[in-house]
Amino acid sequence: MRASTPLKSSPAPGRAPAWSLRELTAAGLFAALTAVAAVITIPMPFVPFTLQVLVTLLSGAVLGARAGALSQAVYVLMGAIGLPVFAGRNGGVQALAGPTGGYLLGFILAAWVVGRLFERSSTAGPWRAMGAMALGLAAIHVPGVLVLSYHTGSLASALAVGAAFLPVDIVKAAGAYLLAKSLAAHGLALRAPAWSGPGEQRGRTV
Repeated sequence: MRASTPLKSSPAPGRAPAWSLRELTAAGLFAALTAVAAVITIPMPFVPFTLQVLVTLLSGAVLGARAGALSQAVYVLMGAIGLPVFAGRNGGVQALAGPTGGYLLGFILAAWVVGRLFERSSTAGPWRAMGAMALGLAAIHVPGVLVLSYHTGSLASALAVGAAFLPVDIVKAAGAYLLAKSLAAHGLALRAPAWSGPGEQRGRTV
């Protein structure tokens, strides 16, 4: 009698797939890129200008929700344990309780939001992608302004500080979209949707 072929085990329903080495490596790379983006700093009252928002949004678009959020969580953890990776080469858990603490925690949420929206969309044309980026910006600015208002003593003053960054952050969001689109077209995105548009070729995923 012929022996039966053993059945392959499958993940339990609803259980997330195991982390791949590629995902973990890419998350570590984007954590490092976020730290590098913090080096380019222009001091401003309460919240300095950096390129971190661009990298954060890009991480969600390129890596997807969970790997994108992991990259920013690793970055925040690096700073919390004392590595000088925050803006102005600062580090330490006290930074999370400081004026910029809400923005730092918002990075994690923003990467997840952008990644999730890109994953759920079968296409990612310019308007849909920029809508995802806009929600990512909101995920950064809402907790950022709330924590900042505690330090300024006024929600109005915190909103004024946040509003001053919005025009530049919108430009960063557009830059993140263009970079994500280019990376997807070259097969360098872990979670790339179909980049739709006249004459555009769908990017491969790695």
